[in-house]
Amino acid sequence: MSRNKLFILMLIMFLSLALIIGCGGDNGDEAVADPDEADVDLDDEEEDDDSDDDAAQEDVEIDIVVGFGAGGSNDLSARYLAQALSDYGITANVINMPGGMGTEAAYHVSNQSPDANMFMWGSGLIMLFEPAAGDRGFTIHDFEPVATIAGPTFALAAKAGVPYETLEELITYIEENPGEVVLGGQGEGNSMHFIVEKILPPDELDYTYVGLAGGADVALNLTGGHVDLGHLSLAAARPLHQDGDLTVLVNTQALVERDPLMPEIPNVIEFGIDARETHSPLALFAPQGTDEGLKQRISEAMEQIAQDEDFIQSYQDLGVIAHYLNTDETWDFFMDIEENLIPEFEAWLDSNY
Repeated sequence: MSRNKLFILMLIMFLSLALIIGCGGDNGDEAVADPDEADVDLDDEEEDDDSDDDAAQEDVEIDIVVGFGAGGSNDLSARYLAQALSDYGITANVINMPGGMGTEAAYHVSNQSPDANMFMWGSGLIMLFEPAAGDRGFTIHDFEPVATIAGPTFALAAKAGVPYETLEELITYIEENPGEVVLGGQGEGNSMHFIVEKILPPDELDYTYVGLAGGADVALNLTGGHVDLGHLSLAAARPLHQDGDLTVLVNTQALVERDPLMPEIPNVIEFGIDARETHSPLALFAPQGTDEGLKQRISEAMEQIAQDEDFIQSYQDLGVIAHYLNTDETWDFFMDIEENLIPEFEAWLDSNY
């Protein structure tokens, strides 16, 4: 073979090899960047995000555990909330678990798995005052707050015919007539008894405290003339006040000052006495570790519910004020009680029981 033919053959082989290598490089570039395929991938990612948002708002089922029997204000207030939550895709089953002033229910919920979707219908009484009075197997720190929705109003009332119609007149009367006034309260050695003695300190005012069975018993003893003063719910006192069977002197609502049921009745705080009944506001609590998204969804629904006129009226008929506090506000509210009032309550218990 001549040198010219050999040179031409080698040149053809070299060019063929270069072409093959070049084609391989083009295939690699196509695998890295294809504008059409990139657009499809982005669209798919956006659709996935939309699917996640839709899933987050799917209907969800939860349990709300109430530490008292059916039919009372604690139970009914939880059921009104459960009914309202259904409009937000949240099916809430109310479970009654009475016992230990609500503490058996709280102990049960505190031991549930975070993914159980179980929540405690809690108050300051259950979450703080009862554990301060003795070991209940849990503390508020076993829970996380969701939101506060409302609080019942309590009041101090006088029987008909007494010569005082205001708190100031009552205090003056006790000072001038030591040992004469008998006050009927809801039990002894509990947070309600503690609040009464913050309003009327027994080391400064000479009167007799009698522990009765509950609010209904207080009302019966007041209207029957067996006690001069009574500590009971404003809802129970209001119709008796209107009929002239007793006179409401002051309310002890913790969330607002004046109760819409009886806006003319002053709050105890207006007299410079910080004896608001912080044991009474109602809030949802979750076991530690409960899904943040679920808690936020419930809290946001509760915020809207608390502004609904029908819901407000249904609560008002129970003697409960609808008043929303978000997650952080709820925790701050209860922590303020724990820091500033519970030590005083514990000292009171140590001194008296």
